[in-house]
Amino acid sequence: MTMQNSADQIDDMAPEAQADAPEDRVLADGHWSLKHGDEIYGPYTFEAMETYIAEGRVAGHSVIAPSGTEDWTEAKDVAMFAGFFDEEKSKVTASTPSHPQDRRTVYGPKKGQVDRRKRPDTSNFLIITDIKSRHGATLEQSIMSLGAALKVANNAWVVNCTGTAPGLLNQLSKVLSSQDGLFIADATRDRTAWYNFGPETDAKIRRVWRRPV
Repeated sequence: MTMQNSADQIDDMAPEAQADAPEDRVLADGHWSLKHGDEIYGPYTFEAMETYIAEGRVAGHSVIAPSGTEDWTEAKDVAMFAGFFDEEKSKVTASTPSHPQDRRTVYGPKKGQVDRRKRPDTSNFLIITDIKSRHGATLEQSIMSLGAALKVANNAWVVNCTGTAPGLLNQLSKVLSSQDGLFIADATRDRTAWYNFGPETDAKIRRVWRRPV
């Protein structure tokens, strides 16, 4: 998916108004700005960004930042959205068969065909927290309300529920402070998302957690 240069892709995105939020706005509020050339668009909620990524209007190389800041970064390098672009890469790989005869397969509802795009209704998640504020009890309530959940350690839960790792991160991080950390692993889809671990830990996680080839 690429961010088209044509104006019709972004005509309905109004240029960003002057932001009145401080630069240390917590990413959990889900509001993001998009920089396209010399224009800045937004702010957009996490859900809106997710839609734009699915539509191809925001690509991995699109430059975004939390609204009210100048922390411009390519979307694929932002932890909350990286999983979406990894997923798109896997789709491209999976849809390019190794054998010529396999290329004749057409996905759809016809008899004898398997729709490989179908996904399970729920996923298995491992959620690990690093709470330094007073929000631990509130966060635990939020985690237990996601679906079938079991607390396996003081700071770890296994959960089966709908959603994605970035989506749960956005939802749960809203109750955290800037002192707290959160790590979510989607064991079903092999995706991860994390919050507030700092650039050094961020880089180490990316090196350690590698998708199988």
